[in-house]
Amino acid sequence: MTDSAKFLEAVKAGYTFKGETFKIGGGMLDGNVVPGADILIPLKTMNRHGLVAGATRTGKTKTLQMLAKV
Repeated sequence: MTDSAKFLEAVKAGYTFKGETFKIGGGMLDGNVVPGADILIPLKTMNRHGLVAGATRTGKTKTLQMLAKV
């Protein structure tokens, strides 16, 4: 099994939820987006506390703007 196949399997196992979900992005391995490695959040948890952290100019504000438009 290749590294990307293992990565895809791990992402799918970690981001599979019952009910409706919201896609916030895709998994990357070695700087490349892995097709099918969708990063999902259950919609029922979108009314709770969250944290968006990162260095300057990494997209924190854009991330929050995207989530607010749902």
